Amino acid sequence: MRINNRIPKPLSELKPETAAGITFVLTDVDDTITSEGLLLPSALESIWVLHENAIRIIPVTGGSAGWADVYFRQWPVDAVIAESGALAWYRENGIRKRVDHPSICQEGYHEKAERLIKRVLAEVPGSKLSVDQFCRIYDIAFDHHDETPYLSREGIEHIKRICSEEGASTGLSSIHVNCWFGSYSKLEMVKYILHEVYNLQKDEMKRQVVYCGDAPNDSPLFDFFPLSFGVANVLSPSLQMPSMPAFYSEHKGGIGFSEIVTTIISCIQDSSES
Repeated sequence: MRINNRIPKPLSELKPETAAGITFVLTDVDDTITSEGLLLPSALESIWVLHENAIRIIPVTGGSAGWADVYFRQWPVDAVIAESGALAWYRENGIRKRVDHPSICQEGYHEKAERLIKRVLAEVPGSKLSVDQFCRIYDIAFDHHDETPYLSREGIEHIKRICSEEGASTGLSSIHVNCWFGSYSKLEMVKYILHEVYNLQKDEMKRQVVYCGDAPNDSPLFDFFPLSFGVANVLSPSLQMPSMPAFYSEHKGGIGFSEIVTTIISCIQDSSES
């Protein structure tokens, strides 16, 4: 189902006055910052460029808590939201803090997760857990396009049906079917962190924050933030994107992310000189 009918524009059409108020760049990681699973030097440099220009960076990923802990320790980021919004790291007076989404019910969680995993692995031919499942606290990730052999579209839909029957929510990234028990999402945790940690009201979020992504589970964020960016991956018809970003890059993955950052910084600088 389409959330909106937005037709994305090429980056070249971004105006300096449109970018002038940006203070936060929120971004997906897999296939947005990375390229074929690798963090290219240009993409890492772009993260540093944002930091050096006083733009706050918050990765928002369906990836594991383990990966998110690495990002938070090693990249110049202000916060990290992981496992499709289940938890987040941020700093308060220089101290690292973690918050879990309040909708997560601890009682009986592991039993429900184990039942779901057993059903999927038994009923969906070719299904398998992500290789980093051991690093996940709340999220259950089934690999569909990370490690070969890849899972078919029919297999993906079968996993989503089982999750629905078991009372779990799902999100589709470029590499995983993410499943969880709780009423959270990437977007809900984004709004929570921006308000509770950075004291932004909804109208301020829409003026000051931009989002970058590549996959269907980024669509709610593309829809929420008026100024959003997709790497070229979003143009693939096979993705069936529910909502498109406002702008798209020429290239996919980390190279596209670098294009987006270069354009944003150039527009901000132009706006300050005018």
